Amino acid sequence: MLRLLTFPSGFDEPSLSPFCVKAMILLDLAGQAWQPEWTPMPPRETYGKLPALRTPDGLIPDSHFIQDWLVAQGADLFPGLSAREVALAHAVMRMAEENLRLGLLHDRWLRDDCWPHLERVAFAGMPAPLRLIVSGMVRGGIRKMLKKQGMASYSEDHRLRILGADLDALETLLGNSPWLFGAMPTAADAAVLPVVSMLENLPCDTPLRRRVRERKNLMAYVARGRAQLYPAAPTLTAAAG
Repeated sequence: MLRLLTFPSGFDEPSLSPFCVKAMILLDLAGQAWQPEWTPMPPRETYGKLPALRTPDGLIPDSHFIQDWLVAQGADLFPGLSAREVALAHAVMRMAEENLRLGLLHDRWLRDDCWPHLERVAFAGMPAPLRLIVSGMVRGGIRKMLKKQGMASYSEDHRLRILGADLDALETLLGNSPWLFGAMPTAADAAVLPVVSMLENLPCDTPLRRRVRERKNLMAYVARGRAQLYPAAPTLTAAAG
């Protein structure tokens, strides 16, 4: 059975990382049997990131390469889509993962009202003195990265305008369909759903969370995705400990 190296769960999400949840959904869409291997620290051979997948072909790092490996095994992760639609799906996935996700990262890590909740959950396994040191170092690194990228330098209004445009695009693409590209979920849903769900699940009331919650179509999509695409509890507890 395949084993997925993943960050632990939190805030009613299967993992604190949207990329880890994406990999879980991809594995299920591909019909693969798998178990989680919970770890707070990524191994060096996975670029210092999670998720990673233990396979007969070796350790596969990064959700993108996990997706490639699943396709190589015969999985159709874009069922019924034309080449143009697959290209659009790729662009939408990148929008969610490389822009909208940074809004999630900002509000979780840099807002002083959210930070205590995240610190308590994300660093729960560390003894108190070490937790304060390590969490502060990690938070400082994320602040520096988001400042350099720009997300943490914007005013609240400008940040919401940028991220709101992403949410508008997702709403328009979704329309009245159950999934982003029609009647069947695809890899695009595996990537987008966790990001939007985690924004809705932010541990404190932020303007960005309110922007998500006021979009009824997206909220229905999140509820549907959690019910139908998130892994079942037995899967998540099978390898606990």
